[in-house]
Amino acid sequence: MNHKVRELMEFLDSSLTSYHAVDNIRKTLTQEGFTQLSEKKPWSLTQGGKYFAMRNDSSIIAFRVPECGVNAIRGYHVYAAHSDSPAFKVKENPEIDKEGVYVSINTEKYGGMILSTWLDRPLTIAGRVCVEEQGEIVSYPVKLKGNICMIPSLAIHMNRDINNGAALNVQNDMLPLLTMTDTENREKTSKGLLAAMLAQSLGTETDDILSYDLFVENCEKAVLAGVEDEFIMTPRYDDLACVFAGLQGIIGGKSEYYIDVLAVFDNEEVGSLTRQGADSTFFRDTLENIADGLGVNATIYRTWKADSFMLSADNGHACHPNQGGKADLTNRPYLNKGVVLKYHGGQKYATDAFSAAYVKNLCRKNDIPLQTYANHSDIPGGSTLGNLAMAQVSMAAADIGLPQLAMHSAYETGGARDIDYLIQLVEAFF
Repeated sequence: MNHKVRELMEFLDSSLTSYHAVDNIRKTLTQEGFTQLSEKKPWSLTQGGKYFAMRNDSSIIAFRVPECGVNAIRGYHVYAAHSDSPAFKVKENPEIDKEGVYVSINTEKYGGMILSTWLDRPLTIAGRVCVEEQGEIVSYPVKLKGNICMIPSLAIHMNRDINNGAALNVQNDMLPLLTMTDTENREKTSKGLLAAMLAQSLGTETDDILSYDLFVENCEKAVLAGVEDEFIMTPRYDDLACVFAGLQGIIGGKSEYYIDVLAVFDNEEVGSLTRQGADSTFFRDTLENIADGLGVNATIYRTWKADSFMLSADNGHACHPNQGGKADLTNRPYLNKGVVLKYHGGQKYATDAFSAAYVKNLCRKNDIPLQTYANHSDIPGGSTLGNLAMAQVSMAAADIGLPQLAMHSAYETGGARDIDYLIQLVEAFF
């Protein structure tokens, strides 16, 4: 197995939520000599320095200052991706007593999900917990045991229409089953059960837990599949595979005249309208803080932006083996055939002729296979974070990604060879 594929699979397995993904990125960057900065303090940066800042524990922006003098810096090279994936978000007061013998968890959808793919799978509960320590609110990533809950299907004998496109109701059909109880210990085992398990996981008292952001997540491991292990099947391939490639790229690449930036935003799956999303000020604040930390005035900063470029990395749809009619007539990417360059006439993607030429030229010079994607004209398709980030800081940008099948399934499929192509592209870009 390619060692980068193995590392990707380990990253996917351990990054159950955006909080875990960003914590994994933080640990890797720290090991690679990056210094963490606080948005609450002014930055003092040095030539050749490597740094990162976090917001809300779920978004992170890392950057490397080139070793050339500040006067020789031309701008920013930005690679952006997102840390979140569709899942079920746990509500407050989550325990629900069912039939006097079951305890279920009250949840709601986070992002656009293929609901049926979540049925009859081993699931876990993960996220972050907030507690008070020495007068401050701090948060910790948390994960309960694997296979702690599941969402059982209704037997076909009780729903003969299940294979005819029967609808699933999120509030009624998709509540995870957590445990069982009985009349004698029902109150003890149901009310406050989740808080008690969280406290035990953290080694603290239940009363110390002030709040949480928790998600029901697929805890199945990433696997290779196919006759020659040419496929990777995994939860959260969208968009953590692109995140992983960006992390490898900023570690392996090194620009001579540009400030390399890896921006990983949370909440793309629900619109990015949070203080840590791509449409927040986090991106703009960080670029301005970099300029301030290098002692550059607003005039020079504006010239940097004018000579900057962003790769917005979010996966694209590969042509489906059983549903080829859903793909565009002439722009039909396939697994293991290279990075996808994405176009959209309604500007859901940031790619235009100039930015496409930039990416194509970069791939051509570095022998990196590149494919093009466009929606079938009768299908609206999705959107991503490139244009949202551009509303905060305008620069030339192109939308790219990895081709994949079953996007937003609980268990997605990609091409095992494509991750190397994307890492090569990011390293060349940086």
